[in-house]
Amino acid sequence: MIRKLIGMASATLLAASALAPAAQATTGTAAGTHATAASTHATAGLKTVYGWAKKSGNSAMILTPHKATLGEIGESGLPGWDLGKKTGKPIKIDYTEGLDFRQINKKCGKRAAGYPHDKYTKKGFGAVKCYPIDLWKLLGKGRLAVRVVYDPAGPMAVKVYELNLP
Repeated sequence: MIRKLIGMASATLLAASALAPAAQATTGTAAGTHATAASTHATAGLKTVYGWAKKSGNSAMILTPHKATLGEIGESGLPGWDLGKKTGKPIKIDYTEGLDFRQINKKCGKRAAGYPHDKYTKKGFGAVKCYPIDLWKLLGKGRLAVRVVYDPAGPMAVKVYELNLP
């Protein structure tokens, strides 16, 4: 009899704990709102900059900000970025192994090669996910047109996208 009561009590407890997260999500308790606010604050401090990057040491780049305009490459309908006037002074930005780097060429670490060899998004950003060492190799070959999302406190790069140029 006692064993049967304990089994029923534990089953009731398990059912209640399984329903608790669903009830919490639908009612919008303070804990759920607080987690959302924390994630919003975490991304609110990031800045995005377009410009030309060049290598600076083993794990840093110097980014010269430029005005960027998304356009079309000729009459092809393919997206392409135009980096216009310089908009600020150069920024030294570090990057580490956790960097999300997207480049245009399908082979990581190689320069953009043209239509059949390139892969990019509808916004003209690189679509091939590569490692930070590939960014280091590309910067070693010369300057690179990029979009950098970074944390200004470091400054530390979070995401780097190569831009498709006309």
